[in-house]
Amino acid sequence: MFPFVAAYALTSIQVQNSLIQLGKTDVDIRCLVNDSENERIKGIQLIRSNTNIVFVTETGVRWQDKELQQRAVADGSVMNATSSFLHMAIVRQNVMKNDGGIYFCKSFAVYRNPQESQKFFLNITGNYTFQF
Repeated sequence: MFPFVAAYALTSIQVQNSLIQLGKTDVDIRCLVNDSENERIKGIQLIRSNTNIVFVTETGVRWQDKELQQRAVADGSVMNATSSFLHMAIVRQNVMKNDGGIYFCKSFAVYRNPQESQKFFLNITGNYTFQF
């Protein structure tokens, strides 16, 4: 399956799998900013259903969803205006039904208003059964 990529202006969201099966599929989401104007990117925010999840600034990655922080990993950089990014991943065994929802990215720069990517609905299906 091809990854979903949506772009609005210079901020885009990339989702590796659009349909997530509990216990079988990883969640892999990237926020990308390609700013050819060489503006100073201040931060990138990942948002799920209007709830702030994680963001990256010059000082590093900071989690806002503390529960998700226990199950996921994130990295990113805003040091280069032409290739700034934020990446969040949840391995398949840590995915929960409530990880589904509408995701989008928002970027912040010094001399422009915040820009949002298109919104993407992450669908999570199935029942996860623990094996002992």
